[in-house]
Amino acid sequence: MAKKIAKEYYLMHKDIPVCLMELTEGGTLGNYRKNEAALAHFPIGGQMNDMKFHDWWKDRAIPKTRHGAKTALQRLGYSSTNSALVDNLALSLSDCYWIKPRGEDIEWKDVNLFTNDFVDTFGEITLNKDNLLDLRKKTKFNCAASQGELQKKWCIDTLGRRYMIKGNYGESYQQSINELFATELHRKQEFKNFTVYTPTLLTVEGGIEGLGCLSYDFCSENLECISAWELLQSVKLKQNESYYYPLKKVCLGLGIKEEEFDYFMDYEIMTDYLISNTDRHMNNISIVRNPDTLEILGFAPIYDSGNSMFYNIPYEHLGSIRIDEIKTHSFISKEVRLLSYVKDRNIVNIDKAEMDFSLYKNDLIERHMRIPRLQALYEKKLTKLRAFQNGKDIWKTDKY
Repeated sequence: MAKKIAKEYYLMHKDIPVCLMELTEGGTLGNYRKNEAALAHFPIGGQMNDMKFHDWWKDRAIPKTRHGAKTALQRLGYSSTNSALVDNLALSLSDCYWIKPRGEDIEWKDVNLFTNDFVDTFGEITLNKDNLLDLRKKTKFNCAASQGELQKKWCIDTLGRRYMIKGNYGESYQQSINELFATELHRKQEFKNFTVYTPTLLTVEGGIEGLGCLSYDFCSENLECISAWELLQSVKLKQNESYYYPLKKVCLGLGIKEEEFDYFMDYEIMTDYLISNTDRHMNNISIVRNPDTLEILGFAPIYDSGNSMFYNIPYEHLGSIRIDEIKTHSFISKEVRLLSYVKDRNIVNIDKAEMDFSLYKNDLIERHMRIPRLQALYEKKLTKLRAFQNGKDIWKTDKY
């Protein structure tokens, strides 16, 4: 079982204490007291009120719904993802926050995951539940803070660079292939601010070798990211209100230029539309900042595009999809209406959006019959986007 943990911790931003907090053994946040001299370093998502800070803390843990999470928790002796978070000092490879037990003489340089070696035991077990080796003895801390429900594992390459391996749901490899597909689309568009995904082999449950994808961490000791969801916790939202304009207001208030916001969002909305990415929720959009000066440096590279290209639609239903009725997890629920936010319709070069679908031959052979239908759906999206670029508000009518 996991060892008992201290009750009082400092929430640290690198070596700056931002508050003193009480945590139960299960990782539940109790009372806390802010450091008035470091209010600027307090998490943006927790600044509005106590409830927001409690939510920020809960959101920091690995989601309980991540595939394999329950098994991993049991194997590692944790009662919950929150207790795992506390035992691993709430360290993350996305930002520079962590918790320090009160009375312990440790510093950021001693524990941070950007410069200290670690093994992501939790990620290892969620990817391969048959692995019986407990890797915790090889490292001071595991990696217990990582958003998203898909199996993920952080690793370190021979040059010391941090990278993430992602698996897939079910027996298909399509989510990983979708990341490769999106990477190629961004390259063809000559867009600069995107995460590069490359293929990798991984061993999954049962000792089977499968296809995954990997990407290098865009964060570091000098660059941390803040999700759009966290930013939205700093403002009051109206019921059923689109997140687009509140997010824009927050970003502009933090110093992002309006033309920069519009350019990034226009491009992301249009390319997500092309690949039918239905999972651009507010944790899949982030900004980046300098953790020392707190200067906002712009948008994080586009990431997490795997839930796209109808990955979860059975083959027999692919032929009956109505592409104007696709639902999405984003600013609003209807995909085609996201295009109404676009200011510059010509940011995406349609002539450079023709794609090679042979990439999907890397999926299981029994799924190869999906390829012609995926290509046909993509071609329909291209036709729609051409009409949109020619001035048609395609969310208003099917005729063009």
